[in-house]
Amino acid sequence: MITIQKTALLCGFVTSLLILATGCNSTSTDTPATADAAAVAAAPASADAPARESNVQELTAQELIQQHCTRCHLAPEPRDLSREYWSFAIQYMGNYVGMKGDEFDDMTVSPAPPEAEPQQDYTKRYTLTDSHGFSRDFGVFKPQIPPEPEMSKEELQRIRAYFVENSLPWTDMEIKRPKAPLLPGFKPVVPNLDLEANALVLATLVDEERRRIYVGRSVIDDWVGGGERKAGFDKWDDIVEFDLDSGKKIGQTNLLTDPIHMALTETGVRVLTHGRFPMTKVGLAALTDWEFEGDTPKARMLVNGKQRFVKFHDVDLNGDGLKDIVANAFGDGVFGDAQAELDIYWQTPDYATLWPDAPAEIAPGVLPGALRETILSKQAGLISSAIADMNNDGRPDIVALAAQARQELMVFINNGDETFTRHLIEENRPAFGGNSVELGDFDGDGNIDIVVLNGDNVVGNHIAKNVPAPRPQHSVRVFKNHGGLKFTREFTYPMPGAARGVVNDFDGDGDPDIAVVALFPQWNAAEPESFVYLENKGDFTFEPFSFASEFFGIWVSIEAADVNNDQKTDIVLGLGDFPGLVPENWRTEHPIMQGRGGNAASVIYLINTH
Repeated sequence: MITIQKTALLCGFVTSLLILATGCNSTSTDTPATADAAAVAAAPASADAPARESNVQELTAQELIQQHCTRCHLAPEPRDLSREYWSFAIQYMGNYVGMKGDEFDDMTVSPAPPEAEPQQDYTKRYTLTDSHGFSRDFGVFKPQIPPEPEMSKEELQRIRAYFVENSLPWTDMEIKRPKAPLLPGFKPVVPNLDLEANALVLATLVDEERRRIYVGRSVIDDWVGGGERKAGFDKWDDIVEFDLDSGKKIGQTNLLTDPIHMALTETGVRVLTHGRFPMTKVGLAALTDWEFEGDTPKARMLVNGKQRFVKFHDVDLNGDGLKDIVANAFGDGVFGDAQAELDIYWQTPDYATLWPDAPAEIAPGVLPGALRETILSKQAGLISSAIADMNNDGRPDIVALAAQARQELMVFINNGDETFTRHLIEENRPAFGGNSVELGDFDGDGNIDIVVLNGDNVVGNHIAKNVPAPRPQHSVRVFKNHGGLKFTREFTYPMPGAARGVVNDFDGDGDPDIAVVALFPQWNAAEPESFVYLENKGDFTFEPFSFASEFFGIWVSIEAADVNNDQKTDIVLGLGDFPGLVPENWRTEHPIMQGRGGNAASVIYLINTH
């Protein structure tokens, strides 16, 4: 599976966020930089194996799938994808067994247009079109393409026939249900921020004490397939600071790449910037502290040179009283060449004296003398992470979600000596599309439970002429922690495109609730489900709610914060007007947007009135 993150959305986010159908059949492997208490062993086949002689018994499609597809991910099932999409998926997968791309007479391969591929890199790009006029853009990792075919044309066609014949049409796979009831106890409002409509807001951050809100905007020039640049794109990656009460703009600074995650510091805001897609030779993702209170914004860079940062956490991991930093980078690839990382930046005793004079930009690496780096894992597609004491031993652990090749939910247990032990909680098939992981004790038993959002489905949800690819397995799922690192899935809410979420006891009844946004909803619905509030009813049951149609938007960021200073936690939503990943005319042509003059609020609040 290939993902441009998600959500993940996105991703995040959300996020990761461009998902193709399946992963690569490479002979490469990736070894995590930790002890693995539940590793899944795979025996890769050799790309140099001689061709089978003609008298060898013919393999069934299922046998071929086990031989080739399971080298880097679980074997997919026919009902993972729509019947219309499987031909695209199998043709794409053929690249990773050395096929030449002309095995299906009813499909046409076209080279990527020059504007979508301004320079050659580590990917092979093309557009695939079927006889019905459906199409899909693909990007294949060149290092994983064998020089010669590893199966015959007839075998690839046999695999295709197996999936097509045993799958469902997309019309039978879409989730059809009425809109959830309107959410009681919340009032949606468009705040009076001095902020333009129709933005792409990857992150918001409310400073309740200083009465500020930071809005991180982007145009995703670095997330457009092929690194395409459009006029004006370089003017929009920025952070804007507003007075939370008056809505007046206080400060603003442009950024090199997208501000995907933020956290408060004592003097301002810590900003994680995503980096470029396709990846540059030297990564552009960075972690920087910003201050906006003076005449000119001031930056202090802590980490630089990573590939596609997604999320970070400030936490004392080793008990020395100094806050360390945990960050995950998605990278781009399938195995170790993806440059994905789960990193720990340990704060040194000299940090406090070095930080005030930190420069606005440092060489690739960490702020010298202030931080020291441990790479905990190089598993591809590390799209999300969360921090909590998962085994009640008094030490913070790391929960991580991978969404590339092997779709895995993991817990890295803190051993107390700056080492961690990796425990595999769950592995899923490629169409799973993991986007985000959140934590909370949902049943009050003292054990921290896990929420997993899977909904990565770029342009497969009725975007232009792209082939429909609904994913009924996409959902909000809650796993109960029984202790002893034993987890069971207790709740599932099917939700196409689930990207990001927050966990909080919004209604003050003593148990945490869940609020989720979807960047990739079903766009053919009268009102695509882009937000759901799941009220905790106890015993791992949750009741879904929505809000009024006149406030509909496509959301990519979500935050829990008290925006009106009434000591109640509200919800902040940031617009996901994502170039190329939402219908180009959704603001003007979709029925739910009629009467709004083509404008969608960039930020809305759901004011808590409980």
